[in-house]
Amino acid sequence: MKLASLEHLSLQRKFVIMTFSVVIFLMVVTGLIITRRESNIMYRDIERQGRLLAETLAIPVMNDLIYERLGLVEEGGLIDNYITGIFSKKEINLIYIAVFDENGRIISHNDFNEYGRVYDDPITTKALASDSTVVQKFHDQHTNSGALDFSTPLSIGKKRWGTLRFAVSLEVLEQEVRTTVLGVTIITIMMLAVGFGVIVLLSRQFIRPIAELAQIMERAGGDRLDVRVITKSGSDEIARLGQSFNRMIDRISDSNFEIKSTHEQLLQFVGIIENTDERMLDVKVDIEGSNEITLLCQSFNRMIDRIREANIELKKTHDKLLQSEKLASLGILAAGVAHEVNNPLGGLFNCVHMLEEKGEDEVFRQRYHELLKDGLSRIESTVGKLLWMVRKDEKNPQIIEVKHALAQACGFVEYMLKKNGVSYNEDIESGVSIKLDPFDLHQVLINLMINAAQSMPNGGALTINAYSRESKVLLEVCDTGEGIQEENMHKIFDPFYTTKPPGEGTGLGLWLTYEIVNSYDGEITAHSNKNMGTIITVKFDRVIT
Repeated sequence: MKLASLEHLSLQRKFVIMTFSVVIFLMVVTGLIITRRESNIMYRDIERQGRLLAETLAIPVMNDLIYERLGLVEEGGLIDNYITGIFSKKEINLIYIAVFDENGRIISHNDFNEYGRVYDDPITTKALASDSTVVQKFHDQHTNSGALDFSTPLSIGKKRWGTLRFAVSLEVLEQEVRTTVLGVTIITIMMLAVGFGVIVLLSRQFIRPIAELAQIMERAGGDRLDVRVITKSGSDEIARLGQSFNRMIDRISDSNFEIKSTHEQLLQFVGIIENTDERMLDVKVDIEGSNEITLLCQSFNRMIDRIREANIELKKTHDKLLQSEKLASLGILAAGVAHEVNNPLGGLFNCVHMLEEKGEDEVFRQRYHELLKDGLSRIESTVGKLLWMVRKDEKNPQIIEVKHALAQACGFVEYMLKKNGVSYNEDIESGVSIKLDPFDLHQVLINLMINAAQSMPNGGALTINAYSRESKVLLEVCDTGEGIQEENMHKIFDPFYTTKPPGEGTGLGLWLTYEIVNSYDGEITAHSNKNMGTIITVKFDRVIT
């Protein structure tokens, strides 16, 4: 938000704010560093003196302690006098001084009420366990300030006679630190005041000319070309910038007349172009003026000539294209008729083949006789289907049991399946029915089964599943054939798309299947893996009987 608000300020104010902010930051950081450094120096000095005092006091205290243990002096008297004398020295600023025996019991203290007490606080525990001088910081409740606890062992060799402890108040140190902070703060404020004045003077000296130049340049916007920058003598960047601006204004003024003339010529040229359409290809532009306008007019005239020539060629090509389109339509119709008729013809050939082998069986002959009649009826209905494709004749939807329709369709592809060595399996849920035109359903099933069989030229397995899910009937045609590459999956339902060699497929089978399924508001999808087979799923609305 602060950066966004600075965008609306002038350059001079931005300079003052940013520079003064940097100065404040540097001064505050410098003050903190100085204060921290002085505090650390005084703290380390107190710690060093405390260590020296502890180790110095330990020698006479340990001697007195040994004399008392040996019975050479009265017990407690010599050490107590020594401790009291040390504590009475105000220049050391001691909080307490005590001597502990080897069991942690106080045997001498500046406060006689502390005799015989045993402390178990963390500071005492660490002091009694250490084999060298230990310095620990804590907060003194009486003076409400920090303090340092010094402890040193009273030992000779591995024999420990006790521990000497005393605490030094840091109240004087903290007072000196506060005095230092106050002094640094006063000096910082004074330097900031001086720095602010210097920054303001510098901004007026160096930033104000830039601001004035920006205002003049802003007034030069639009059609105002009479502004000039009053440049002072000198060769600095601002003076050179003002001189360059004045020269730029002069060049703009000189070229303004030529621009106006060119603009009028362009308006004339545009007017001619706007009044030109495909019926006016004999127009010519003849404008004399600047070199660019002349070249533009010449290019326009050459373009008109090329368009006129291209128009003549386009008319000839259009006539040829109409003839080619008629031939292409005939080719598409012939390919569609061939595909539609080829499916039942395959079944008819299969029936003839089976009759040649087992024609003497009356029941068998009767069954295939019916299939032949059915196949011929399908061929007869092909023209009707093509008319449905073209003229959208009305269909004759009927409730069809999927298992029965599949049994009829299998009779037409049985020969192809045996020829390719394809095993056939089906798993049809009982009572599954859909409402379709019988010929359309047979066309869908036969197309999908033939497409699956052709994908398994070296044998495989064809499985058809039919089951109901909620309000839908699902037909799954599964093969173990060559599969379809992933990049071609989106094209398999396009017309004329085929992966078969020329002469073996038109690419209309799946497209016609898709059109039939879509006409009944159904869905058809495909899932395939290369060399692992393909599953084509068709969904129709379920018929509740």
